[in-house]
Amino acid sequence: MQLYCHPASTTSRMVMLFAAEQKIPLEIKVVDLFTGEHQGEAFKKINPSGLVPALQDDQLILTESSAILKYLAEKTGSNAYPKDLKDRA
Repeated sequence: MQLYCHPASTTSRMVMLFAAEQKIPLEIKVVDLFTGEHQGEAFKKINPSGLVPALQDDQLILTESSAILKYLAEKTGSNAYPKDLKDRA
């Protein structure tokens, strides 16, 4: 899995921190926000909105941090996102 992110992005940091805490192996691809790399053609193929973070897992691309966090928790069996609805509430 590749995580496109930048440390200056608070939403990127949430995903990076969760992955580190859960020991989820991710290939980190830093997208340089200060040079406008996120608005370039190459990155917009990953996320047409030009925002970080974005997670690519084979053909699946997620571009919202909350969806990325839920996906990683489910995929790895983490109890950080409980399966039971009442436990999540």
